[in-house]
Formats: sequence, structure tokens, C-alpha cells
Amino acid sequence: MKITEKFIETIGTLGESIGLNRTVCQIYALLFITSEPLSPADIGKALGVSKGNVSINLKKLEEWNAVKKIWRKGYSRSFYTANEDIEDIIFEKLKTGLKKRSDIIKEMLSEIKKKIKTSNRKEDKKLIKHYSSRISKIEEILKQITLFTENIDTLKYLLKK
Repeated sequence: MKITEKFIETIGTLGESIGLNRTVCQIYALLFITSEPLSPADIGKALGVSKGNVSINLKKLEEWNAVKKIWRKGYSRSFYTANEDIEDIIFEKLKTGLKKRSDIIKEMLSEIKKKIKTSNRKEDKKLIKHYSSRISKIEEILKQITLFTENIDTLKYLLKK
């Protein structure tokens, strides 16, 4: 197996192991290791995936600021290159992922709390107190996650020094 192929396969496996789309990671790896910008057709050919699949995953990578679109004079199609600041990509993905999941959990907890307050059943007060205690613990963790995500840029800066 060539070095490039091994690198792409390894990054795809790594990304998949942490819950990312394998093809997204392979596209990033290809662009990262390739010295010249590539078109979606070039990427698809190199990875053996359809242009449609490449296009969808390039959009995700653009959202993460992981790739840059390059315009070349004399070409009507776009070319792409990798953002080489891997730490920035990882921290931004971590920040947005944590925020998104925290918001979902906060919304669910809010619904649960409303159900507890508006319950017409004469539930055991001890059980309601238990639920409320558990929800409070989760809310405390969410506050810490929020604090962490708000300070990721500072952490990123400190780690780069």
C-alpha cells in the first residue's frame, strides 16, 4: 500500500472511530497530503467515490473551515485544498458539537421539568425530588460544558504557544 493510501485509510479509520463520517475524513486526508489543489472529480477518482458523495462531504468540510475553495484562472470548476491548521478545525468541531448536543439536552430537560410540574398524578414526592435532583446534576454538568465551550478559543491559543 502506498504511503498516501495508508495515510488516507488511517485518517478515515481514526475519524470513524470518534464518530465522524469516514469519507469526510478521507477527503480531508487526501487534500491535506496532496501538494496541489484537487477538483471534486479528482477527489472522487482518487478515493473511488461518486462526485455527488464528494460534493456533499466537501460542503461539510467547508462548514468546518477544513477546506478552502480555490479558483484557478482558465478553469470553470472549483478546486480544493486543506486548511492545514488541524488544531483549529478540531477545536471548532469540538465547540460546535458540544454546543449542539448541550442545546438538545437542555431542551429535553426543560420538557421533563414541565412534565414534572404539570403532572396531575399524585406521584410520590420522594420520586419527584429524586428526578429533580438528577436533573440538577445534569444541568450543572451542562453549565460546565458551556463554560468550556465559551473558553475553547483561549485554550486553543494557550496550546499553540
